[in-house]
Amino acid sequence: MPGAVEQRLLQQGLTYALGLRIVVIGLSGAAALALAPMPDRTVAAAVITAFTAWSLLYAAVMVRGSARTRGWVPLIDVLAVGGICLSLPWTVTPDPRAGATWVLIAINMVVITYPWQLGGPAMIGATGAIIAVYYAGATLADPGGWLVDPTLGPWTAAEAALSWGLYRFVRRGARTSDRIIARAAELRRAAEIAAARRAGEREYLAALHDTAAATLMMVGSGIVARPEPWLAAQARRDLRELHRSEDAAHGETDLVPLLHEVARHAPLQITWRTPEVLILPSADAVSLSRGVREALTNVARHAGTERAEIRVREDSALVTVEIVDEGRGFHPQIITHQRYGVTRSLIERMSRIGGRARIDSTPGHGTTVTLTCPRVTPEDTGDRDVIATSFQRGLRWAVIVMSLAILVLLDLPRMLASRAAYTAFWPQVATWVGLVGIILFTAFRKRPPGRWRAPLIALVFALAALATWSVRPEYLLGPAHWSEGDAGWPIVLLMMGARVPVFAAVLAAQYLMTFGQAVLAGDAALSVAGAVSATWAVLTYQLAIAMIAAVLRGMSASSARALHAAERVRTSEAVDRHLHSDRTGRIAALTATAVPLLEGLASGALDPGDGPVRVACAGEAARMRRLIADDDGLFFHELRACVEEAERNGVAVSFTEFGTFPALTPPVRRRLIEPAIAALATAHGKARLTVAGTRDAVTVSVVAACMRLPPVPDRDGVKRSIVEDGGRLWIQATWQGE
Repeated sequence: MPGAVEQRLLQQGLTYALGLRIVVIGLSGAAALALAPMPDRTVAAAVITAFTAWSLLYAAVMVRGSARTRGWVPLIDVLAVGGICLSLPWTVTPDPRAGATWVLIAINMVVITYPWQLGGPAMIGATGAIIAVYYAGATLADPGGWLVDPTLGPWTAAEAALSWGLYRFVRRGARTSDRIIARAAELRRAAEIAAARRAGEREYLAALHDTAAATLMMVGSGIVARPEPWLAAQARRDLRELHRSEDAAHGETDLVPLLHEVARHAPLQITWRTPEVLILPSADAVSLSRGVREALTNVARHAGTERAEIRVREDSALVTVEIVDEGRGFHPQIITHQRYGVTRSLIERMSRIGGRARIDSTPGHGTTVTLTCPRVTPEDTGDRDVIATSFQRGLRWAVIVMSLAILVLLDLPRMLASRAAYTAFWPQVATWVGLVGIILFTAFRKRPPGRWRAPLIALVFALAALATWSVRPEYLLGPAHWSEGDAGWPIVLLMMGARVPVFAAVLAAQYLMTFGQAVLAGDAALSVAGAVSATWAVLTYQLAIAMIAAVLRGMSASSARALHAAERVRTSEAVDRHLHSDRTGRIAALTATAVPLLEGLASGALDPGDGPVRVACAGEAARMRRLIADDDGLFFHELRACVEEAERNGVAVSFTEFGTFPALTPPVRRRLIEPAIAALATAHGKARLTVAGTRDAVTVSVVAACMRLPPVPDRDGVKRSIVEDGGRLWIQATWQGE
């Protein structure tokens, strides 16, 4: 079954192929009615109008109809094309100087778009039937004459075959994208599951620190010697918070009620400046509420004031919560980083959700604690780059094969058979060799032309001018003047990454240059209408490549967004399963140890002054403190998960880490890890992953034989570089702290 990118390609490709057919047939018919002589213009107008209308109906059925309908409608289309072929005696005047007829242009456009509509055998049968009926109609209109040119059938079949090859190359690129993205998604999912599990563990430890550990330590150290109402209330609150920690990993929650509930337990008079409702992911809302609780606790303990203000504001990117007091203030820089309450309950808690915590205070002027949380997670461009690279690679090779086939199989025999049409033969040979050389040079380069593009395009123009110069005037723009249209194929290849208007302008300039030479030379093999018709027949095919390239570029972004959304759903489900398992284990551990002590203190069944109770509380508090002290970061859990997943895919990975590592925000971690994911997803054989850190810098480097992706802009303080060395890539991402 086709993957997501391949399915999207087939849907979009069908739509654009049918749209291109309608435009070309409509414009060709209108131009023929306006410029070309016709035996019966009224009949011709009726036939052109009817066939254009049928093309519109056919496109609608093929795009929106049922699978069963799409199976038999192409048969009617072949009959309709046969109908315009049999109308040749009334719609086309035989004239060798008239160039390609509108019927021939319509036939060519039909067969080159059939690969997106029909399977291989059906396309071969349809193309053969159309060519046979065309010769029947041409024989009726011009027995033994120009319309029955024996080369028209092979040329039409060749166009169909080349279009089929283009279709297969692009589809293979989509299939490659699906395969690479699936592997990268597995790596990301493993990393995100590891990160989520570790984040859940750290949130659990933070909850223990803020609630049960503090309460049990007070009892265990003898600070509370008898049952107190506030102690029972605090124990009940601890039980609620521990269960909330387990229940708040997913879903959405209104932040404002959570903040009011936290403030209700603080011995402060709170002034509020908040929106009525603010919906956030539950994990983000709980982290913000706990950060606010810690800040209010610090106000009550240290600020020397009974008042505080909570301000909440939001925009499209951030949610900001400020806790402001006008107390005694302090010097934030003298707070030691070993104090868990400041560093982990505020700064690290916000870091885990991609946010930040800032403390602004001055002695005698109060304190402001600012907590920020991102509203959205920035979308990574890795999948988009993979899709775009695979699409463009497939299209590029299709154009290379098509161009070489046209030059070798069609133009070379025509040139050799038309030596009498040239004033000198060597310019034709030089032009042919030069165009083939440009195509081969581009084919063997693994990267886009870059700085070579302009010189190579100039060379194409010079070769086309040289070939036109050596054609006798009476043969200009005719079959012997093979370079008139086909010199455009190297330009198509060189301009493939350009915007459509630029692409069309350069291609049109080449044609106009050739026409200018023909006008200056005098009589040509074709009339003005014939030259326009012949040029349109080739130019539409070349411009179609530009349209396909533009469509594929746009499709890479939309496909990446769709895949990203689907991946997020699958990842969320996998994270839910793992977190549920982790929560079940933690709840079981708490049920056997801390929960009975807290329940006893909350109900009054346990006396905090009783010796065994104090010993039990002290032991449990010490165990919790050891858990908190042993906690470490998420970064290596994510990297190790990526390595394990890559090894399951058959890549032998050597993983080395050294140095000291600072706390990293999720966006920074993501930017550092993404190159490793992309490299390991496309790697084969062996790979080496190295992580080096200092107090204010982290570098992740990968050496592997893998696909080269386009460069991405530096962001979040992370710079990336790629160096090629003997068929392997050295990919490095470095974060430098402020």
